[in-house]
Amino acid sequence: MRKLVMILTVLLLFVGALAGCSGGQGSTVKVSKEGDKIVVPFINGVGGSLADRLDEIVKEYNDSQDKYVVKTTKAGNYTESYQKLQSGFAANNQEAIALIGSNVVQDYIKKELIVPMDEYINSDNELKVEDYGKGFIEQARFDGDLYGIPLYGTTQVLYYNKKVLKENGFTADDLKTWEGLEEVAQKVSKRDANGDVTYAGWMPIWGTSNLIDAVHSAGGSVLSEDGTKVLINDETWVTVWEKFRTWLHEDKIMDIHTGGTGWEYWDNTIIDLVEGRTLGFTGSSGDQGFVFKSLGEGGDEQDRLDTFGVLPQPGWENHKPAPKLETYLLTLTRNIDPEVAQGAYDFMKFATSTEKTAEWSMATGYIPVQNNVTDYGPYAEFVKKQPQALVPLEQANQYGVMPFLDPTDGKINDALNVAKDKVEIEGVPAKQALDEAAKIAQEALDKVLEKQK
Repeated sequence: MRKLVMILTVLLLFVGALAGCSGGQGSTVKVSKEGDKIVVPFINGVGGSLADRLDEIVKEYNDSQDKYVVKTTKAGNYTESYQKLQSGFAANNQEAIALIGSNVVQDYIKKELIVPMDEYINSDNELKVEDYGKGFIEQARFDGDLYGIPLYGTTQVLYYNKKVLKENGFTADDLKTWEGLEEVAQKVSKRDANGDVTYAGWMPIWGTSNLIDAVHSAGGSVLSEDGTKVLINDETWVTVWEKFRTWLHEDKIMDIHTGGTGWEYWDNTIIDLVEGRTLGFTGSSGDQGFVFKSLGEGGDEQDRLDTFGVLPQPGWENHKPAPKLETYLLTLTRNIDPEVAQGAYDFMKFATSTEKTAEWSMATGYIPVQNNVTDYGPYAEFVKKQPQALVPLEQANQYGVMPFLDPTDGKINDALNVAKDKVEIEGVPAKQALDEAAKIAQEALDKVLEKQK
């Protein structure tokens, strides 16, 4: 009997420990020091040149003061970053700062993984929330609380080879609609004797983002206005997704990279443009850092600008473009020691200042988050020389829409992700793939709505 009591006691302690790790309650994460400096751990999932630039900001911050030292944990992508964070939360030793997209902030809040920043901002006479673009800051605000500080914004734009477009008798105006882009792609694409694409008329980035943007730009929505019905298999969705399937698998005027490690599929898409295997692709505003700085190292800057261009995303005929505008936020995780948390906030303020957001935008192409960035001398001079850098900002201001916030804890997005692979990789008819996804998504939404009654 005594042995049984001991086993039950151990089990209860174990379960209690797990409960402390999985919820908002728990002990404070242990403070580490490097010499006299308090260590502020920071995790992010950016890669390539973006990671290099973020490393520079971290180094500049560490060199600028003597109280804190930010230490970075790198992940292959944002999904891997989330997975590493989850492991850290389970052991109560997660990083203090997490860089996350506004599309998952709500999920982090529900799981009590991050905490509001208001107490730090309200006691700071220097940082002013109104200095940040409203479209960015609102994506960090939930139920009146601010859960992060915007580091950069992004929206997907068109990258294209201006010389090839002109040689084939087209102009940038021909890329203003998806119907126009289809016509261009049909003419410029090339295939070998086996029918495999050797020069793609266009390349979407693998994933649901390009497909959802295209649906929004045809007037479609994920949910009905009252939020009770999933619309992802209605006529608009099926028509748009079937177009992409046809372009990829039947007409073969488009091509796509899939799979690989981390951002490999994305990098390979950019490389195809730079090395002359596609007329263009639909990619992140942050791809400018690669497209305009990686073509022929040591080459003439004007030659790069003469070769490649950037345009807003197209709409379908009779519809305005409606691309997603997304913000990436520096957030504070739960149960962080007050001194470490203050250091985390201090770094966030440094990294998102007018000077740093301008430098980040010039180096990467991402959208600067501060309203007054165009008044900053170096940035104003930069966009005079590289006017394409303003395209993402202009698109965001004119057409940008908020990211879809999945009320089912990701189940709708998961269903769309499965459908995306069926359409883009397997060539399954869009109606079949989306009908299957809609059934799963509607069941998940119904369960959520039932709980709310």
